[in-house]
Amino acid sequence: MNILITIYRGLGYGGAEVSTKLLAEGLTKLGNKVIIASSDEYYGIDTKKFKKFDRIPVFRFQEAYLSRFLSKIIKEEKIDLIYAHDRLTSIPAILAAKKNKIKSIVHFRDYWFACPYSNCLAPDNFEYDKCDLRIILKHFKAKRWLIDLYKLIYLKRARKILITADLKFALSEAVKKRLEINNIKDSRIITSARKFHDFDGNKENIKRKYNLKKKVITFIGSLIYPKGIMNMIKIMPEILNENISFLIVGDGPLLEEIRNKNIPGIVLTGRLKAEEMPDVYAASDLILLPSVWQEPFSGILHEAAAAKKAILASNTGGSRDAMTEEELIEANNLGEWKKRIKELITNDRLREKLALDYAKRSRKNYDVDIVAKKVNEIFENL
Repeated sequence: MNILITIYRGLGYGGAEVSTKLLAEGLTKLGNKVIIASSDEYYGIDTKKFKKFDRIPVFRFQEAYLSRFLSKIIKEEKIDLIYAHDRLTSIPAILAAKKNKIKSIVHFRDYWFACPYSNCLAPDNFEYDKCDLRIILKHFKAKRWLIDLYKLIYLKRARKILITADLKFALSEAVKKRLEINNIKDSRIITSARKFHDFDGNKENIKRKYNLKKKVITFIGSLIYPKGIMNMIKIMPEILNENISFLIVGDGPLLEEIRNKNIPGIVLTGRLKAEEMPDVYAASDLILLPSVWQEPFSGILHEAAAAKKAILASNTGGSRDAMTEEELIEANNLGEWKKRIKELITNDRLREKLALDYAKRSRKNYDVDIVAKKVNEIFENL
């Protein structure tokens, strides 16, 4: 098959872009011709670059431009199906597919179809399944009401087009649930893909650089309230000692607040380069994913498995798809978080067993070759 994949941003922006590239490589390995249409180059894959419109939120203009751009590729490359991976290319992809009488597939990786912020979480941390005027006026910042109302009107129209796509993929059960609430039915769950090899790091690099102690508990992610980092900050003084460090890898608005608390044993690295991450995981004994929102499916779950590291996660969002009850904790049950962290950081045998069991399950379900084969079979059945 000749497959055109669309994704607005390039590698380095987030986990969705990494997963998209890996899936494109997996589909190529299965004998397909894969082209990516994006605003940035995807090295190693034939990439058709279009213009960025970051500062021009005129969605109809973007749709018209991108649908023409994609139609040209469809004709020139004899594309059989178009596979969209994000909010800014999905509608143009469907329109271009209809115009050229080919199949369209949309992969929903977050909640953009239901929310102006793509996360179903208002600035005041009020959570919802479908945004409406009442929610905007009550929970959004007044200075953004105009742009958010404009986006809300756009989303209402977008959903009418999205339901006409030939296939809908949801990243997790959490995404599938909100798709159904927003009247986008019959989606199939296709999660993100990762390579579960070539992820070996050198733990000494990170341990020496940040003067870490014997045992290392690690948080990786944006330093914002929905990620649950402040819950972990509350309990760490009762966990950390002369043998345990808490490594926080990431940047965000809470960085200075955490730094100013000056808690002994907490080490802040800021944002690190992707090539440093295998070393971070190698130096870590236990990974924490304490999200307090319905995170669709964090790439941290895959990376911890690839590094064979134990992970504790909140019982929210996509984490429930990948993990057992033993590895999940109620997001705001700080007593249980403290108890489980202490148990695993002190019991090496239990921690290693948990890590190996989780790694085995993840490789079986989420390895790029397995995910690509599943997607390819679905495409062939179209």
